[in-house]
Amino acid sequence: MHLPDDDEELLSDDTLAARTAALQGQVADALALPCTACGGALCEHGALLAVVFGCRRAPRCPECLAAEANEPLTELLERALQWIRRRDCFLYVWRRAGENERDGGATRRSAACTFAATGEAGAAVAAPTAAPPAADASFDAGDLGCGDLVLELRGRVRALPPRGVLRVTARDPAAPIDLPAWCGLCGHTLLHASHPDYWIRKKGD
Repeated sequence: MHLPDDDEELLSDDTLAARTAALQGQVADALALPCTACGGALCEHGALLAVVFGCRRAPRCPECLAAEANEPLTELLERALQWIRRRDCFLYVWRRAGENERDGGATRRSAACTFAATGEAGAAVAAPTAAPPAADASFDAGDLGCGDLVLELRGRVRALPPRGVLRVTARDPAAPIDLPAWCGLCGHTLLHASHPDYWIRKKGD
């Protein structure tokens, strides 16, 4: 399952607002249709992923996309998020989908979100704790952002034992959004956050 270089339909107008509006229309089209593989409804994030992977007219849910690509769901989602982060209109629509989920404003026809608090690749964000938890390892990411931060995090979290805790110091202004999103895609848990410091618990193997 390949990520596109760019969608010519979305690049036909040189304004970000117009590209974003076009993308929102495409996501709405995908959201109105069931997954063509399993027949299930898509969540708003899943509809955006269907656009990203070029199947909005015959959308597949994230689980079916991963099965079609013969790729673990978490890896497909992580790869997609790295691509989304580098494109402003896609990142805006991704974040809006998250806001809709949190605010209860998601359309009634959408499924429970793939990135909800539970589930195979769901965003796991623990209730805030009064004090930061103990960490098994620390990583000062400095000003790293987007793809560079994710690539470095991936290796460092892999080195932890199951349910190990990594303290990350990330000063990039987008870290308060990017790190919870990355945890959600990979199934890890964001235990505590007080920018620029974040405590991430690795999922159990």
